[in-house]
Amino acid sequence: MSIYISHRTALWLMCSPGIWPLVAGGSGDAGLKPAFGIGRTSGIIAETRTLLPRICALAEWEEGHVRPLDMLVPKGASRRKNDVCVRHSWGRALPENAVVRLDEGVYLSTPEFAFLQMANSLDEMELAILGCSLCGRYYPCEGPTGFVRRPQLTTVKRLYGFLAQFRNVKNASKARRALRWVHEGSRSPMETSTAMLLSVSRRMGGYGLPKPMLNQMVELSGGSSAIAGTPYYVVDLYYPKSKVAVEYLGKAYHKDVDRDVTREYVLRGEGCTLFNVTITQVATSSLRNRLVMDIARAIGYRLRKSTPAISDKRKAFLNRILPHRSQILKSGEVIWKSAPWAMPSLRQS
Repeated sequence: MSIYISHRTALWLMCSPGIWPLVAGGSGDAGLKPAFGIGRTSGIIAETRTLLPRICALAEWEEGHVRPLDMLVPKGASRRKNDVCVRHSWGRALPENAVVRLDEGVYLSTPEFAFLQMANSLDEMELAILGCSLCGRYYPCEGPTGFVRRPQLTTVKRLYGFLAQFRNVKNASKARRALRWVHEGSRSPMETSTAMLLSVSRRMGGYGLPKPMLNQMVELSGGSSAIAGTPYYVVDLYYPKSKVAVEYLGKAYHKDVDRDVTREYVLRGEGCTLFNVTITQVATSSLRNRLVMDIARAIGYRLRKSTPAISDKRKAFLNRILPHRSQILKSGEVIWKSAPWAMPSLRQS
């Protein structure tokens, strides 16, 4: 009997260094379509108990800390509650690029399939935030920093391509709509939040600016390269046509003032308009509005006047994606509230 790990558990497993190479960028078992739904499923609880030590070893998880695993089962199979697995029904054959083989008898949902699975419990904006982490280099977790680093697992193009297989599948349309707001290349929740507040439509609560590129390489000329000691800089948010860069100054700000001053000097010398942004600017309404107006002017985008209805939507939207003041320390560090899909503390000490 084979088991199929899905939903949140699949997303958590993808954060493990021994597992992410199997799924990153579609590098796993291309075209793999195991015989899902064929054979008995009554022994899945016992089989999961048997396989759990192997799964934990691959993920470097403490077996005693593991929560019930999310499992995909055929439609009609028992979904009775137990302390080993949470069973989710899937009533059709597995689509292309849906799973990779984790171990003998153990299959893992790909990032693209897990994204569709999570559409069952998340709304459109939550899906967009999840999509930014799948197309970025971090994943939310419980703990002081609020996220762990790992390589980019997929792209917006791959997600669209996977979802194109589904026309009448529940929540596939919601997942496709969420992709409008997904950014690639984010390295942290704060970069995701800043990019989304700028680019999500006014109707949804954002400011409606064009989507910036995240962690984009800006190549330097010979003279600038000699000053900087590097042939390029990587900027947090970038509008390449207008050469407008937005740099988020997090908790590491002021640790190397000389380097930061040189960086700003060089980028301006290359014709870039640079905006240095702090968490206070992003979290404070008046400062944030002024910042967005300045960025819009720099990229040649005309901001429409706000209305009471738009202001109410924006307040509700920003309350969802930005940290509360109580979560911001004096150092500028943010203590992020755990997302419903955040990974718990499972790693071996």
